[in-house]
Amino acid sequence: MNDMRSQDMGSRILRSAWGLDPPTTRGPKARSSVDDIVAAAMSLADADGLTVVSLAAVAAELGLTTTALYRYIDSKDTLVEIMVDAAVGPAPQLGEGDWRARALAWAQQLWNRYRTHPWLADVRAAGMPRYPQRLAWIDLLLRELDRGSVPDPMHTALLLDGLAHTFALLTGPANRPAAPPAWLLEAAAARYPRLAQELDRDWTDIEEEFIKAVTTVLRGAEPMSDGGCPGDAKGA
Repeated sequence: MNDMRSQDMGSRILRSAWGLDPPTTRGPKARSSVDDIVAAAMSLADADGLTVVSLAAVAAELGLTTTALYRYIDSKDTLVEIMVDAAVGPAPQLGEGDWRARALAWAQQLWNRYRTHPWLADVRAAGMPRYPQRLAWIDLLLRELDRGSVPDPMHTALLLDGLAHTFALLTGPANRPAAPPAWLLEAAAARYPRLAQELDRDWTDIEEEFIKAVTTVLRGAEPMSDGGCPGDAKGA
């Protein structure tokens, strides 16, 4: 029965996010709301990371009991899913330019959301998003890629989305390992000389590396004159 109630509540929350089930005005005024709970959870995550977010911690932040919170949110998984949608926010304005410039602007805007809310990088995706704002971002990028006649827009969009997540992981201090000892660098250079050439340059500007990676993906996605992609050519 508890699982059924949880599924029903999760469905109601999702439908409400899509504007399909407007909130009821009957009965006594609620002490809180899903929006209040999400805002409190995001405040905790922005300050101390996603690991500190629990229904009990959010309830305490709002002056509620954990039991009372279950009237609005059925689980932490649901809460995090809504937090992601709220943190990403509405699809951005991309400004002027051709499809490449606008797709790059899309990636930079998503990167900015990760920088504003670093805990976003710690959320593991479990399939395609279900909430509207996150999907609006993907839809916007797909339309830009369509403008450029990119042959496989969905895979390109997923690559760009994944790049933002991957590079955001590299920016957190907890994800930056200590510098390797000199002997390890020498051994790696001797055994893997081609890789050593890449590692020898400065990689400290993660945002710059992210932009380079996005630019590389967009260059590879450009259609060829025969309707294919550069990577489709023989010998590529």
